[in-house]
Amino acid sequence: MDLDFGPSMILYFLQGMPTITPRLEWKEITGESASAPLKSQTTLIGRRADADVVLSHRLVSRQHAQVSHEGDSWIVVDLQSTHGTFVNGNQVEQRQSLRHGDRIQLGREGIEMLFLLKEATIDTTLLSSKAIDLSMRKLASVLPETGEYSELEKVSCLLDFHYSFGSSFSAEKTFHHILKSALQISGAERAFVMRKDKEGYSYALGLDSSDRILAEADFQTSRSVVEQVARTGKPVFMTQGIQGDLAAQASIVAMNLRAVACVPLEAISHEHETASVRGIVYLDSRKYMHSLSGLDEKLLSRLADDAGRVLEKLELVETLAERERIEQELAVAEETQRTLLPKELPEFRPYHLRAFCRPTRQLGGDFYDFIEAGGQLAGVLADVSGKGIPAALLSSLTLGALNMEFRTSSEPHKVLNGLNKLLCQKTPVNRFVTMFLFQLDARGKGRYVSAGHNTTWVHRARTGELEDLTSGGIPLGMFPIATYEAVPLELEPGDTLVVYSDGLTDAENPAGEELGEDRVRQLICAAAPKGADHLERELLNALDAFTSGTAQTDDITFLLVQNAR
Repeated sequence: MDLDFGPSMILYFLQGMPTITPRLEWKEITGESASAPLKSQTTLIGRRADADVVLSHRLVSRQHAQVSHEGDSWIVVDLQSTHGTFVNGNQVEQRQSLRHGDRIQLGREGIEMLFLLKEATIDTTLLSSKAIDLSMRKLASVLPETGEYSELEKVSCLLDFHYSFGSSFSAEKTFHHILKSALQISGAERAFVMRKDKEGYSYALGLDSSDRILAEADFQTSRSVVEQVARTGKPVFMTQGIQGDLAAQASIVAMNLRAVACVPLEAISHEHETASVRGIVYLDSRKYMHSLSGLDEKLLSRLADDAGRVLEKLELVETLAERERIEQELAVAEETQRTLLPKELPEFRPYHLRAFCRPTRQLGGDFYDFIEAGGQLAGVLADVSGKGIPAALLSSLTLGALNMEFRTSSEPHKVLNGLNKLLCQKTPVNRFVTMFLFQLDARGKGRYVSAGHNTTWVHRARTGELEDLTSGGIPLGMFPIATYEAVPLELEPGDTLVVYSDGLTDAENPAGEELGEDRVRQLICAAAPKGADHLERELLNALDAFTSGTAQTDDITFLLVQNAR
């Protein structure tokens, strides 16, 4: 077998990592070592977030390949990937069996993974020296010894870069190494890395032939060459004189250029599924550059590929930093919203109160509150339309306005009439709030108002039945002319008021089936006689058992008010 130890494989062996049965080992595009134990019958490899092994390389398809354990054998299957799957350099047509030590490559120039089945420790001293010696001898046998720098020195530049990239990551440091290598290979006087932004391609780093960093003030390129490479995605090599229309371009004439090389940097951004030109390596000189051989151009292209990987990681790091900033802001907003809810439930005899609220996301649209005024206890549960930040903002506005209305009136229907007018003035027409507001005195007598909220229940201790408190009115914030009327409410000793948002009954199991009102009603009838604490536990246990970890589709909130007399 003709072994082909490329730079990435040499670096892999230099790590000298022990292996554990069975697993895949590889180096990320960031240069960091990574591994994945093959614990499942089938392991999916791809760029999609739901893959078992997620690789963000531009040559990796969304669902690229899978490694399966079939009987006593291990199989790799190519999932009709765009750039193919290779085992030991041979393309997998459909599926191929694997042996310990096989090299799986995703795309011919993509990420290389090592399939390890047995317990073993690599002899790094022997293997790495053999690999390097074999690789250098193979390269030396095909490289012409012409030019100011020998071809082995040029390859050494590339290997140096791989070592630097594998050991640590710094965008500026890595770009510096790329430009230094490119200048040595080409003999150019200047080199720049450019990154794509909203206005085109801007300065990322510059270097001259004496290894001096060129500031952004020194940044000047042939716009025509850059635009051509950006448009076509193909490199331009004019090292022995500039020909054709480009020779007459004003920027080239003004800078007195006699040689230009420009290579596109392709990378996958977080916004797109396929690789595109995200940057450019640009070199120029006022004298001829080295006469580039085919290998020179391949080396420059390979350096450009490495630079593209740097851009991918850089964008990933920037995206993660932005995501972290957003998550921090959301955490602060979540904490702020949490403080709007009662820190502790009030004690108002003879009632025993329980409350629960779990938003779908960090920020939710449901809220509850209790207000004591004039010897009476008022309670509210609201469900704001939508989810996330918009719903959280509207819920905060509604809760603040509700407390202000209670300062001017203790009558539930007057409070909602004033709140509705304010929301109609301050919120968009497509945003609304459903709400159930009740008021009780110490004798168990009171009233309630429903603004388009789902049916609320009262468990009657005397009969063991569940009574519906019919929903009435329309949601708040829809029509300024809407009016709300209060309905009498009475809780006798042992009765329990159950107010909830529809996230409770709409909760889904893995099969997509909803928990539903019937199940919740039966549970309330069985658990309510044992008290509000027991009922709360049973509701939450039933909810968790039914959903079995299925993601919430809506905020879940409920209030329990038991007359414990």
